[in-house]
Amino acid sequence: MGLSLRKILNSEFFKDFKVLAGHAGLDKQVQGVAILDAPDGFNWTRGKELVISTGYIFYQNPGLFESYVKTEKFKQISGMGIKVERFLKKIPDHIIAAFNEYDIPLINIPSEPPWMDLMNQLNVLVMNKNIRQFNIGNINPKSFSDLSYQARKVNKILSQIEKEMNFPAMIYDLTSERAYYSSPAFAELTADLKVEDFWGPSFQFTEEILCDNLKMIRYRFYDAKYDKPYSWITVPITVGDKIKAYFVVVEATGLIDYFDQFALRIGFLLLQSLYEQILVAQSIGDIGFEKLVTEVLEGSLLNHEMLAKRASDLGLDINGHYHLLLMKQINKEVHLSNYKDVLKNAFSNNIRQMKSRMASIDENNCVFLVQTDDRLSKEKNLALIRGAAKKLQKRLEDEILDISLVFGISDISDTIYEIKRNYARCERAICIGRLLYPEEDYLTYSELGVFAWIDIKEDELGIMLRDINQLVEKDEHKELVKTLKTYLEFQMNYSLTAKQLFVHINTVRKRIDEINDLIKFDLDNPMHRLKLEILLKLIN
Repeated sequence: MGLSLRKILNSEFFKDFKVLAGHAGLDKQVQGVAILDAPDGFNWTRGKELVISTGYIFYQNPGLFESYVKTEKFKQISGMGIKVERFLKKIPDHIIAAFNEYDIPLINIPSEPPWMDLMNQLNVLVMNKNIRQFNIGNINPKSFSDLSYQARKVNKILSQIEKEMNFPAMIYDLTSERAYYSSPAFAELTADLKVEDFWGPSFQFTEEILCDNLKMIRYRFYDAKYDKPYSWITVPITVGDKIKAYFVVVEATGLIDYFDQFALRIGFLLLQSLYEQILVAQSIGDIGFEKLVTEVLEGSLLNHEMLAKRASDLGLDINGHYHLLLMKQINKEVHLSNYKDVLKNAFSNNIRQMKSRMASIDENNCVFLVQTDDRLSKEKNLALIRGAAKKLQKRLEDEILDISLVFGISDISDTIYEIKRNYARCERAICIGRLLYPEEDYLTYSELGVFAWIDIKEDELGIMLRDINQLVEKDEHKELVKTLKTYLEFQMNYSLTAKQLFVHINTVRKRIDEINDLIKFDLDNPMHRLKLEILLKLIN
C-alpha cells in the first residue's frame, strides 16, 4: 500500500498542486509513478499509478485525450497530473466529466518542479510513512530472555508489512526452528509448500534477483491450478556471517508494486536490526549471567543486596522462584567448550523457551536457571524441564560425536539467593545418583532420599564393598544377591521372601545360610543391616 493522493497533496512540496476533477477519488492509493510521453504510453501502465504528463502528447494528438479516458487502462490509474498551463491551457469540460465519472483525480501540476524532484518527494513521503508505522523501538537489554517480548516485536513488523503491502509475510527463525506469521493468510496461501521450499525449493522454479546485496530473491513456479505464476520473495537475515532467519513475503499470483518495495526493504532492515540487537543483548546477558554464577559459586558474591542488584540488572526476577539444572559431559575425550555455538543454538531451541538462563562453569559443565511458572504445578514445571533437557540432550548428541551427557536437577524451587546451595544439590544428584541409578542420565536430588546426606566417594567405593566382595564378585552368586535384597526388603521374613521369589521357603533358608558363610554380617544387628542395604543399593 502506497500513499493516498489526499496525503500527498497535503504535504508541503505538493501544496500548489490543484485538483481539477475527481475529488471523490482522493483516497485512492498511489503505488507508483508513470510518465505519459508517447501516444500509446498508457498501454504499459499497470494500474494504481499516478500518471504525469506535460500535456504535449494531447496537444500534438487531437482526440487522444478523448480516446484515453474511454480505455480500461484509464479506469485503473489512481490519478493523473498534467502541467496544464504548459500546452493545453484548459481541460475540456467533457474530459473533466470523465474524471469525475470514474472518481479519478485530475491534478494541475505547476510548471516549475522537474519530474525527478516530484518522484523523489513521493519516495520520501512513502519512506517516512513506512518508517513511522514500523517504529517498534529498541530491544531492552534486560529483556533478552523474554522471548514473548521479541516475538511481539517480530509480529508487529510482519503485521505492518502485510497491512502496507497486502501480502502476508513470515519470519522463520533457524535457531529456534520457529515460524512467525503476519496473519493466518500466510499458511492458507502456502498450504502446498514445505517451509524449506521458501529458500530451497524442492521443485522446478525460476528466480529473479531483486537486490543482490541483500540476496533478495523472487522465486516463481508454474502450476496448472494457477492462471499466473506463483511467486514469493525471500531474504536471509544474517548476523555476522551466519544466517539466523529467513524473511518471506508471499505474492502468490500477484506482484508487489514499486512503493511496496519500500515497505519490504524497511521491514527487512528492521528485522535485521532486531536480530542484531537480540544477539548483542543476549551476548551481554549471557556473559553477565555467567560471571554472576561464577562469583556466587566461588563465594565472592555473598551480599544479598549486591546479588539482588546484579540479578535485577540482568533481567532476573529477584522475587521469582527457580529450578537449577546442571548438565555434565562425562566423556573425558570430549570437551564441551569446543562446541559453544552448537550448545548455544541447542539451548535457544529448547530450554531458553522456558524463561531460562545458561552459564558455562568449566569446559564440560554448564548450569541452567529455569524460572518456575506459577500457573503450573510443581510436577508440571519439573516435567517441562525434563522434557526440554531430553530434547537438548538429543540435539547435542546428534551434533557432537561421542558426547556423553548426564543431568542433575535441584527439584526444590528457590530464589536466586540459593543458587550456590542448589548447585551443590545438582552435583549431589549426579554424584550419588550415578551410583544408585547407573542407567539413568537425568537425576533428581529429592529422589536420592537419605543418600543425599551420605558422602560417598566414587573412588573409595571399592574399599567399602570389600566386606561383601565374596558375594557380589562372582556371577554364580547373582541369585544369592537377589535373595538377600528381597530378604532385607521384607524384614527378614522367610515366608514373604519365598513368595516374592516364587521359591520354596527351604530354598530361601538355604540361600541365607550360604550368604552368612560368604560375608561376615550379623543380620540381627540393625546397624549391620543398614550398612548392608546401603552397599547392596550402591551396586544396584
